[in-house]
Amino acid sequence: MYKDVIVGNICSILAMLSDSFSSTRKTRKNIMLAQCLSCFFYFMAGIVLKGYSAAVQNAVGIIRNLTAIPEKSHKWLEYLLIFLAIFLGIYFNNRGWLGLLPVIANLEYSIAVFKFKNDQRKLKIAFAINMLLFAIFDIFIYNFVGCISSTVVFITTMIAVFKEKPADFENQ
Repeated sequence: MYKDVIVGNICSILAMLSDSFSSTRKTRKNIMLAQCLSCFFYFMAGIVLKGYSAAVQNAVGIIRNLTAIPEKSHKWLEYLLIFLAIFLGIYFNNRGWLGLLPVIANLEYSIAVFKFKNDQRKLKIAFAINMLLFAIFDIFIYNFVGCISSTVVFITTMIAVFKEKPADFENQ
């Protein structure tokens, strides 16, 4: 068990670095690419720490973020990814009510990614909410680094949102 906790937390350190980098990006493409890498490392941590509903959300999150990069929108794909995240998250949930937190986090962020494609401020706020929900979940799967990093990313993202003027976001 201790080995799994250590490996899972190392994966979370790598995810934390990716998250921190993404929260400082100013273009949608760079935010999404950095978050793909973060999702991958959190996926690995979820598998190792047996938080399967979170792992599934991160796997779907990689696909979601990649499909959100192009300017072209496919509503059917957006709905499919949201449905898959919910269905797979519930199916692989091995943590009861707590296991629904990653599902809710991904649902909230997926909707934001597809609805607010050109509004980096709203994307960052949605990302912060996502991080907060994952921080709560991480406490219970012994992903201490994930909890701390999600909390730090939540705080740094909100600081970035409050520091940047709305006009800074409009010019992107």
